Amino acid sequence: MTVTRRRAPPESAFLEGLVQYYYWDSYEAPLRRPDLTITEIYLALFAHHPRWARWLLVLRGWIVAPFGLRTTTASAFDSIEIKPAYAVGEKIARFTLYAQNSTEMITGGDDRHLDFRVSVRKLTRGGASRVVLSTMVSPHNLYGRAYLLVILPFHRLGVRALLANAVRAGRV
Repeated sequence: MTVTRRRAPPESAFLEGLVQYYYWDSYEAPLRRPDLTITEIYLALFAHHPRWARWLLVLRGWIVAPFGLRTTTASAFDSIEIKPAYAVGEKIARFTLYAQNSTEMITGGDDRHLDFRVSVRKLTRGGASRVVLSTMVSPHNLYGRAYLLVILPFHRLGVRALLANAVRAGRV
């Protein structure tokens, strides 16, 4: 159950030049259930946050609330609606769905300080299937860049944990 950081994100059908974003990262893990749809893969990752990650996201919400930024509450994790399909513009596991096809789903959010996109890709090469989780961030101002600097260590740890937990639990 190896989660590895990629040197470059996979090509995206929806986002041009991922490496040209202010910040991007990309991690991959084995996809042992290649029969899953991209929606099922996405939910296998984002509908099952580790308890410590939930706590950190709620804490982040308390800290940023006075600045007028979007917050996360504990109930947001308990009320994730799981449907067989989602339409562009709908919320899926706390984020807005921007685009999707059979092998990639793009979600994210826009805020006053930064915009972010999350790409979940299903890749198959040489008979081996992988799930790739990439994050792209575009800060709007100095506050957005400072915020990104503070949260990056937690983000990297959280992304690895989402992938590792999904593999370990047999969800992907």
